[in-house]
Amino acid sequence: MAVEGGTKIIKYLVLFFNLLFFIFGIILVAIGGWAEAKYGSYLALSNIEYASGSRLLIAVGVIIAVVAFCGCCGAYKENKCLLMIFFALLLIILILEITSAALAYQHKDKVMATLQKDINSTIATKYGSDKGTTDLIDLLQQKEKCCGGISYRDWTMNPKFNVSKVPDSCCITKTSGCGSTFDSSTPTNAAKTIYTMGCETKLKELITSKLNVIAGMAIAILVIQLLGMIFALCLICRMDKGESV
Repeated sequence: MAVEGGTKIIKYLVLFFNLLFFIFGIILVAIGGWAEAKYGSYLALSNIEYASGSRLLIAVGVIIAVVAFCGCCGAYKENKCLLMIFFALLLIILILEITSAALAYQHKDKVMATLQKDINSTIATKYGSDKGTTDLIDLLQQKEKCCGGISYRDWTMNPKFNVSKVPDSCCITKTSGCGSTFDSSTPTNAAKTIYTMGCETKLKELITSKLNVIAGMAIAILVIQLLGMIFALCLICRMDKGESV
């Protein structure tokens, strides 16, 4: 059944918003891939299986791109079945988005507490005994310019260190043995030679600094998603009535 007039306008609106939706999906995959490459290795420090925001972004981006493609095909071919599948998938995604946001907000404090516990446990028991974990913590401390969990004093939990010793990766200028020779008598003196900010605090700052961007993208995707659903439903209704305007 060909569509004309007002129905054709709705068809092109569905195509337009699905194109935007598809582009946002590709952008999410790209951002998720970048974040995974830069921060993905840090996930080994935590037992929280759902903490991988980068992998979640990639998965959501792929799903959005596939759903948008389905919507484009349905609108272009004027296929009612594909449009209904598209509408149903968008509705499911919308419900999952709202549920995920609510759960993330509800459990954010628990996640951060678990992350802190995991980092402290790793520092206390695995650093120095497991090479992979040791290299990972050294990489984290040097790359993010941090030391310990909450602060450099957390290294007292590891029997290999005391209040005046930290790993060399905590040093501002890293040299062999620098972590055991810094002046720890006051925080001011310590700050001259080692990073005094904890890695947990640094990671929180990194997450917080990206929240506005993430929130903006989420709102944009939600608006496009809702408009796509509305126009798809309008197109389905017009096709049901056999209208041609």
